Amino acid sequence: MAKRIFPAGWTILAVAAGLAVLTLAPARAAAQEQQKAGLLGPWTSTAEISYVVTGGNTSTSALSFGTTLTRKWTKDTLIFKGFILTSSSKTITRTAQGTNEDYVILEDVVTRKVAENYLLSGQYDRRVSRNLTVQSGMSWDRNRFAGVNARVMIAGGLGYAWVEKPRTIVKTSAGMTYTVRQYVGQDSESFAGFRFSVNGDQKIGQNASYTMTFALDDNLKNLPDWRFDWINSVTATVTKRLALKVSLRTLYAHIPANQSLPLLDPAGYPTGDFILYPLKNLDVYLTTSVVVNF
Repeated sequence: MAKRIFPAGWTILAVAAGLAVLTLAPARAAAQEQQKAGLLGPWTSTAEISYVVTGGNTSTSALSFGTTLTRKWTKDTLIFKGFILTSSSKTITRTAQGTNEDYVILEDVVTRKVAENYLLSGQYDRRVSRNLTVQSGMSWDRNRFAGVNARVMIAGGLGYAWVEKPRTIVKTSAGMTYTVRQYVGQDSESFAGFRFSVNGDQKIGQNASYTMTFALDDNLKNLPDWRFDWINSVTATVTKRLALKVSLRTLYAHIPANQSLPLLDPAGYPTGDFILYPLKNLDVYLTTSVVVNF
């Protein structure tokens, strides 16, 4: 039996709530103080929460929680991000045992996780001119259903603001990366890489906005091993601190991870051998969340 890496159910909710408290508490405390220059000045933060549960003849649950913590100085910006997405389903198989007149109903209940995605990241930007910034960052992510058990990436490069207006923002960045990656059931590997990203924000009317982030990563050790993470979001403001957000996230890996499958003989019996079968290239996540601004 495979060892569980993350708890499920209410424990996931407890972790999410703890992250929210740890993230939002500094921002709430800072908001009570006057804004001042320096490292101890106020932080701003947002939290996105989505949770869906079904019950009855079928039982499923899905949790999505994201948080962003930001600190800006005159020329510097520090951003921390966290994201959790997990979904599980319960399958009930019923059989009847006995005779037509006298029988009992037997139930076999199997609960399994069907989606799991975790991300932690931090980035520091230093503005060196009106439009140019120097950037550095580090991230960790896990997506076991896409075959990624753990991936740590360190990045450094330059960013450029092409459009920076109150209603429209368009920025790009490019730089070098160093990645340590472990696919599920395989040894870890490390390689240098290249990253290119685009960020855009467009106000729509008075109470809505469209946001797009796109990041392309390439493995310089194996150039066909490239991937991208593309997020499109529409946010509608309800109050000063509350908003509704719909996001479509697309993850693509040109060379996907391999899944280890047990090999059976022609009669259907295990041979003790395994084969590597490639997973799908594309993963898509559509989420609707409540956004709280602090």
